[in-house]
Amino acid sequence: MINRLAAGLLALLFLVSCSNRAEVTVMNLSEVDRQGELVELCLCSFKKLDPAKIIVLDSTGKQVPVQLLYKGEKEPQSFVFPVTIKAGKKMVFVVKEGVPEKPVVKTYVRHISERKDDIAWENDRIAFRVYGPALAAENPGNGIDVWYKRTPNLIIDKWYSNDLSGKASYHEDHGEGLDCYNVGHTLGAGAIAPYSEDHIWVFNHYDRYKILDNGAYRSSFVLYYDSVHYGTHVLSAEVQVTLDAGSYLNEINVRFSGDTAQLRLAAGINIQHASYVLNGNPERGYVGYASNTMSQGQQPVPSGRGYVGLVFLSRLAEVKVVDGHVACISHYMQGETFRYFAGAGWEKGGFKTDQEWFDYLSNQHKAKSNPLDVKIVR
Repeated sequence: MINRLAAGLLALLFLVSCSNRAEVTVMNLSEVDRQGELVELCLCSFKKLDPAKIIVLDSTGKQVPVQLLYKGEKEPQSFVFPVTIKAGKKMVFVVKEGVPEKPVVKTYVRHISERKDDIAWENDRIAFRVYGPALAAENPGNGIDVWYKRTPNLIIDKWYSNDLSGKASYHEDHGEGLDCYNVGHTLGAGAIAPYSEDHIWVFNHYDRYKILDNGAYRSSFVLYYDSVHYGTHVLSAEVQVTLDAGSYLNEINVRFSGDTAQLRLAAGINIQHASYVLNGNPERGYVGYASNTMSQGQQPVPSGRGYVGLVFLSRLAEVKVVDGHVACISHYMQGETFRYFAGAGWEKGGFKTDQEWFDYLSNQHKAKSNPLDVKIVR
């Protein structure tokens, strides 16, 4: 019986991969609606289709935007398309060859060679950056910086150009948002580091990087850290960051290797203001942070409430305040991939109250704990 079932499944896979058309069902089995969430399908299931000609149609026959994912390879490995689906509902899509409509570019990542090796990335909601080797003398940290946005437009290139030319500082809000987040030698808005003896061992800057994909709906990259000091140990780390359109959270996958098998990790939020609000706990799987922000221009002015959040799919060991951070501590076995989500929001960029931000994180935890059920049916 088992052999017959296996043979049947293999035959189905063969038919799908050799057909020039397939139906894909997407079911939302969670209790929260999904807005523009990306569904990813491996191109190995569509071997007869030309990747450059793949289109996805919804139930009305309308094209859904498609992005091919290369994942750092020369040839595409998979593709994604956005789905908006209510809780408990099912949708059916058709995948076939056609003339793809050009998608609106909503994510972006770039190595900023003109500004001390920053790696900066953004989507239509928020922007981030990490510091590179050229900034080592001033700030050799692995913390994540936040650029608050109140425009769906991509602004990284514009803000860097304006700031470096002296036209407009990105530390001041000129109508699109600003950088008013302090990082220094900290984890910033959700980076991660080894933790021991009540101390967070913040890394130095990244040593190398690789951009895996760059828009339209998903951008991703890997940062390589060759020397991560942890007590008397020296580790290495690979940190992969992925940001999808419409999301305020990065998916972060980190892997450590070195001369110690077990350790604890701290994903942290640098405390920006003495007065802050914290929401969440280890059992709930997310931690939300809110505090006032202040522009860093020549005339600093209040810039609304700033938000940072962390979402985990497994129970945390503890949450505590240490080394100026709200630290979310987890157990880790060397060689494993530790996955979590970290990001930020802004009062002027989508969240009118602290509670709206905390509710967003709660819903994100529910959604990521119950991924969309995707099946290729024929």
